[in-house]
Amino acid sequence: MRRVSFSEMLHERHYNRHIIVKCFVSGKSISPYAVPKTIKIRCVGERDKKCLGESKCEYYNRKVSFEGKYVEMLKFIGVAESHFRNIIKGSFKLPCSFAFEIIDVQNIERIFVTAPTGKERIRNVGNYVCYNFGLGIDVNVIYELSGFSTTDPNTQTGTCIFTDSKKLKSDIETFSLKKARSGLEEFQIENVTEDKIYLFLEQLYEYYARNVTKIYGRFHLHLAVDMAFRSPISFTFGNEKVHKGWTDIMIIGDTRCGKGYVSEKLVEYFNVGETISGDNTSYAGLVGGIDQYDNHRVISWGKIPINDQGLVVIDEAGEIKPEDWGRLSRVRSEGIAEIVKIQKQITNARTRLIFLANPPLKTISSYSYGIQSLIDVVKAPEDIARFDYVLVVSHDEVSVDDINKQRSEISRPMFSSKLEQDLIMWVWSRKHNQIHFSDKAVDAIFQRAKELAKKYSFSIPLIQGENVRIKIAKLAVCFAGRVFSNKNNGETLLVNRVHVDCAFAFFNVIYKLEANGYLDYSVIQREVDRGASSEDLKRIDKYFKSFTNSRLRLMKSLFQSVTINLRDLVEQVNVSDEIARECISKLNEMKLIVKIPSSNYYRKNPGFNKWLKAKIIPHELADRGASYGEVRD
Repeated sequence: MRRVSFSEMLHERHYNRHIIVKCFVSGKSISPYAVPKTIKIRCVGERDKKCLGESKCEYYNRKVSFEGKYVEMLKFIGVAESHFRNIIKGSFKLPCSFAFEIIDVQNIERIFVTAPTGKERIRNVGNYVCYNFGLGIDVNVIYELSGFSTTDPNTQTGTCIFTDSKKLKSDIETFSLKKARSGLEEFQIENVTEDKIYLFLEQLYEYYARNVTKIYGRFHLHLAVDMAFRSPISFTFGNEKVHKGWTDIMIIGDTRCGKGYVSEKLVEYFNVGETISGDNTSYAGLVGGIDQYDNHRVISWGKIPINDQGLVVIDEAGEIKPEDWGRLSRVRSEGIAEIVKIQKQITNARTRLIFLANPPLKTISSYSYGIQSLIDVVKAPEDIARFDYVLVVSHDEVSVDDINKQRSEISRPMFSSKLEQDLIMWVWSRKHNQIHFSDKAVDAIFQRAKELAKKYSFSIPLIQGENVRIKIAKLAVCFAGRVFSNKNNGETLLVNRVHVDCAFAFFNVIYKLEANGYLDYSVIQREVDRGASSEDLKRIDKYFKSFTNSRLRLMKSLFQSVTINLRDLVEQVNVSDEIARECISKLNEMKLIVKIPSSNYYRKNPGFNKWLKAKIIPHELADRGASYGEVRD
């Protein structure tokens, strides 16, 4: 047998030759086929000159087998039983009329195979439809399959028939620390400090810019993409087990800023992960689905579960429909992909995700704060909250003169591509009990979490006091992994205080960028988040008194409505458009209400809502008491 690469398995030179190929099984038919394998033939026709008689007829009342006739057996797939006679007659060249009886059958699974992920990832190769003779092929697994290349007799398309299969371990499982450890020590920094780590990264990304990505002046872009490669599947810090340790990030910005190019080139340079375009941003392309193939139901997993424990760059993420973001919630939060149709199918999808998107308003400068563009791409707050971090890039961050400056490549690489890949495999292969946080690191995580929660507004829920410690811990692991911080001869990834400080600086740096503006946005927004000032409440109370008889009705309308708009006030309070518009203007001026992005509705300030409740409840209780008194009397 000849070992061939996935890209060559259907090449004409391998036609009808035995081959061994490494494949990733991305899907298969829900139910296997059962086609005739052994049959009993009995002559039922009148004897004529062609008939040799019972004693000499090879097929008279005898068993015959399709054993080894694999292509002939494929002819039974998707064919009605009434056509079996013609297939049998043609396969055994029977000259007379006959009856047949099926003695036993052969199971055949239609499988969908694609290029193996990881080191042998091959771009721009889709799924091939092949056949496995037997049962037991698992989906979402890498196999070494042996058989031969041929043509599907029913469709005349190229295919492979596999008769033997062997499960293979992934690149992560086969990673050898013993072989790689001496080389990985090159990433270590002596007397490490936060400044030394960032200086090291500046030098490294300058090399990437000149020799790999050709995108200049974009340190933060290289940093954001590079860190996404460094996260583990899970870890424990303090007494808290983090089941989702892998990264989930968004890079949003103007076209031609290099976000796609940096991501794609680093995927190629590290030789891990996969990049997909907008063609695969449907839910079926990302997660999977059940389709009809020749009237047979087949399950095919999408790019995220196919790359379980790996990494996927999803370009043109702005094409993902709002409802699909919601459907992705379990994949992104638990690492579980499921397809629920007549049958429920579940598989692992613990995949590091880098979403790339352009702003809906075409340019970042169209927004007051670049981070607001995220709300237009991902509508639901709960879906935004699942991002570990979001980088915003703008075309005017790097001058045209700097972009068009001629630069020479750096002749000597800081590290080889293979060594970079080994460092990633080392991090990815660490189990949760092989990642250790020092006591000082744990203390620093909780302290830094409080600082970030106080600094940033939760109205864009990227930084929330409830879970920001997890995001800091995750980034601290990434920084520690980047510089091969370890103990026990590399068996344990060690996170120290300095790595927590690097993670803290990372958040502040990317959110302070002018293109991002999350910090500036938070300074203003936190005034709203804190609640209404006593002075504003006094002013609005005075204004409401001008409504005299409709004052209570106005406050009830505002209190009972989750969102507020002009038409609701007109209808519920029975006032003119002009007065309703004035009321909304007053409330907005005092920051008692906030406009909901991309809508004509407003939401109430928490302090204002509390004040309304305090004003209305006494009236409600008084009304109920009077009614009760009337009934009693």
